[in-house]
Amino acid sequence: MPHIQPPLPNVFSGRLLTEGMPTVADNYAAARLIADMSVDDLGGVPITAPSEGANELIARQMAAEAEFSLLRTDVRTASDWYTGAIARMMAVAGIMHPEIVSDEAAASHPCGLFADAQDARTALIAAIAITSQNNTVNENLAYGLEQYRALCATGRFAPTRYGANGSAIEHNLARFNMMLEGCGGRLSTVHRVLTMKVKMSDLKALASLHGIEVTAGKELADEMVFGSMIFGPKIGNGFMQNLLGNLNDSITIDMWLMRTFGRYTGTLIRDEVRGDAFERLIRGLRRTERNASAVAAMKEAGVWRSISELRDLDNLDLLEHCRALKRHWEGLRRRYVEGRIGDTLQPRLRAGPRRSNQETSEFKAKLGWPGAVESITKSLGGTVDVPGSARLRRWIRTVVRRALEILDDAGYSMSAADLQAILWYPEKEIYGRLTGRPFERLNSSYDEIMAKVARKEGFSDDEIERALRSVGDERGGRPGMGRGPVQSDSDPVEGVLLGFGAPVRTVDDEGFDDEPGYARAAGF
Repeated sequence: MPHIQPPLPNVFSGRLLTEGMPTVADNYAAARLIADMSVDDLGGVPITAPSEGANELIARQMAAEAEFSLLRTDVRTASDWYTGAIARMMAVAGIMHPEIVSDEAAASHPCGLFADAQDARTALIAAIAITSQNNTVNENLAYGLEQYRALCATGRFAPTRYGANGSAIEHNLARFNMMLEGCGGRLSTVHRVLTMKVKMSDLKALASLHGIEVTAGKELADEMVFGSMIFGPKIGNGFMQNLLGNLNDSITIDMWLMRTFGRYTGTLIRDEVRGDAFERLIRGLRRTERNASAVAAMKEAGVWRSISELRDLDNLDLLEHCRALKRHWEGLRRRYVEGRIGDTLQPRLRAGPRRSNQETSEFKAKLGWPGAVESITKSLGGTVDVPGSARLRRWIRTVVRRALEILDDAGYSMSAADLQAILWYPEKEIYGRLTGRPFERLNSSYDEIMAKVARKEGFSDDEIERALRSVGDERGGRPGMGRGPVQSDSDPVEGVLLGFGAPVRTVDDEGFDDEPGYARAAGF
């Protein structure tokens, strides 16, 4: 029987996942439904700032949902996603690459980079963490192994663009190469840099001496961060630390934790039009009014509205209208690419030559309204998947610590990383249930996928099972942390953060423009 009662019953994951809920069209509609229910639970007033009462409410809801997840018998939980699954992943990786689990194999590896198995694990963990952005677990492990093997073959990662955030991944792979070079090619020193704790302001100042600009505003100046922060707040200061075995001092504030927090606070949806998007929409549609063919096509598709009508729409109606306009644009774009309509949108009796991507982009810019529609749809209907400020990151960490205390008092002892993982699966499941889409595919763990990779590469089930069993009672172990974190007062980062090369542009680990690309796994 559960001991912790949820203060927000309507959006409690236990209710959303066990009671009959309406099926909605997509994740946009699911998020809107959840947001409305959340605000109702809060008496019509979202929680937008920390306070003693608000923090206690959010933490108690978080603890209640963790307990619900742990007590479920119908589906698996992610309670050992970090503490066990990562250790098992490393064990399976060790049959493909013995240097990952054997000091002797590491020291004799022909690449000459590894003094011991910890060095090899540091390289693999860095490769997996850096290539994880907006990629599924399957994709992430494929890319991570590709980069690890490149390092073994050449002594460097091979900067490559993978997935929706390919530019940021490519940049961080290059940044790791600079770090390795700056550390004299010693992965043990790289590990010290990654696990060193230092104030954010000190890290920024020291990194700038070596041409590295750490993204401003992502953490408060007095926040204690890890050296891995140079790869960004989510990938570096969060996920990489968790993979390295630091499960209590760091939490990965990813898209799913942000949705959980937004569900508790009534801030899941942005619900505001950013910048000049609405005026760009009006200007584009005014130009369209002068094109009889374009107006006729819109009227036929049922998406034509006068400018005065548009100005009278509330946010919800504007979102729905913009989504209809977006679908209309997709149809126009296809016909334009295929040469079936011209620049004036007049249909052609015979299809002309196929248009290039550049020609299509120029056509879109000329119309004006399709780009504005995309901006409005993202700002009104998109979930808040990235912390918008350093203070919000600190607030979330504060609430997580309090939730852990509540859980501990109820008899559930766990790390911050464990709590994040436990909440992760149900949050995904909520969207799967509401949209009627399968959610099991989202819940793969690294040990399972690494085992599939090993089988594909010719290793037998017996070999894989022996590797998995070798973890044994060490399921709670922390792979990769071996040497322990370095404190800034006992081992200054100067001299460790060595010559990282020429100045480089700043990369936020959620993407260049601070707008998160929706993960494919999310279904947007």
